[in-house]
Amino acid sequence: MSEGTETVINEAIQSAEPVRDPLDDLVEKSKADPSAPFESVAVTQIIALKKENPAAFERWRIRLKDTDVRLGELDKLLAAKAGESKETSGQGQSLSLPEPEPWHEPVNGAALLDGLAAMIRQHVVLAKSMADAIALWIVHTYLFTVLFITPRLGIISPVKQCGKTTLLDILANLCQRPMLTANITAAAVFRTVELAQPTLLIDEADTFAKDKDDLRGILNSGYRQGGSVTRTVGENHDVRMFSTWSPAAIAMIGKQLPDTLEDRSIPIRLRRRRKDEPITQFRADRTGNLHKLARMAARWAEDNRDKLAAADPDMPEYLFNRVADNWRPLIAIADAAGGGWPKRARDVAGELSGGSDAGQSQLLADIHTIFTDRNTDRLPSATLAGALAAMEGSPWGEMRGGKPITQNTLARMLDTFHIKPGSIRIGGETPKGYMREQFSDAWGRYLSPDSSRQSATPPQAVENLDAGVSFEAQQHEECGGLETPEGTRETAICGGVADESASIREREHAPDST
Repeated sequence: MSEGTETVINEAIQSAEPVRDPLDDLVEKSKADPSAPFESVAVTQIIALKKENPAAFERWRIRLKDTDVRLGELDKLLAAKAGESKETSGQGQSLSLPEPEPWHEPVNGAALLDGLAAMIRQHVVLAKSMADAIALWIVHTYLFTVLFITPRLGIISPVKQCGKTTLLDILANLCQRPMLTANITAAAVFRTVELAQPTLLIDEADTFAKDKDDLRGILNSGYRQGGSVTRTVGENHDVRMFSTWSPAAIAMIGKQLPDTLEDRSIPIRLRRRRKDEPITQFRADRTGNLHKLARMAARWAEDNRDKLAAADPDMPEYLFNRVADNWRPLIAIADAAGGGWPKRARDVAGELSGGSDAGQSQLLADIHTIFTDRNTDRLPSATLAGALAAMEGSPWGEMRGGKPITQNTLARMLDTFHIKPGSIRIGGETPKGYMREQFSDAWGRYLSPDSSRQSATPPQAVENLDAGVSFEAQQHEECGGLETPEGTRETAICGGVADESASIREREHAPDST
């Protein structure tokens, strides 16, 4: 190319009018005409962007917040129009998923999470830590498109009548685009996700999940952004990709989820309510407070979407590998919400994964008890892990998935204190294990002199559970927008962060995760 020709081309490029994106023009037009995005041509362009580049669609949608466009109504229209283009038969009902209209004013994130957690415990008997985890998971369903991981919510009950279906009913009133179903097929999952990106609420998974490898594979792949399956469609067997990227809660009766799903899940283990454990019966025809919380969650998510898209929270050392991946988006939400939730979420993550600060201290105390009771200076790893699992009232017998603590898990937890297993001599054998003297420094730093004798907490009556607190009855005026004024003592709805001694008492009286 000659120098003269190159100069002409460069001048033409510089003088050319920039090509404007019609969707950018639509944002400007919407400031004067909020109905502009509802025009037929605009809807077609928006649907194409949402399908081809979901992240760009979310960023574009955020810009509409500065206009008076009714975003909830627009999203419903987009889902309906996308469904019309994919209908292949007139049978059944068209897919219609509820999507709450965002609350009319900014929402305090910490108070929102408090309200969600309290609402759950009002209707279902479960540990406070699990209610906190579910509250974070609910909010994440409004934000998952800007996150990288959407952890599954694994809801397990040992027998019937433990509240799992009630919990799913509550989630169906609180989550973004909830789709409550049972015995769903693999094809129905990926076609529904491709169409509407719902929050899948799957009940009775024990009746079908273990025997359907294709369904488990799809639920596994949808855990990570970009997850998809490839299928051939039509008479010409055209190759098409279907998205599987969507939140999912999976409920079943049994000991645990299939291994691959359990590995990608936040564990929620229910148990049957006793007569002395108060709850408020869930009524499907009286869900006004739940819908209000859902609208608040939608608004808070809109206001914090950019922040969450760029979030990279500091993760505790006791969370690593897949467990850290599961908790990272929930901890990011807690950090953005503020208040007591950043610490609270990390404590919850540690408790449910067996690695919290409180759990670590109890581990040291229980090990001290075992060494003292056995009057020995050395123990094999297998013996120590078995003794921990057998301690009545301790969490070591049922950790992740209801399984007892293993030698490897014990080694990872003790590594936090720089205590590592090594070869020890017992008679003529040299198994891997621990010497008592290895724990001396940690015991001196982290335990009180008599803590080892009080380490295993016996089961107690659950008289102090606040699971029966009524959200409506406790909704004080300062919570009207779920905002907590400074200097106001936080309630179960608007704060939930008690002093340390009260927190310990609550943990001791809360139901365990069995």
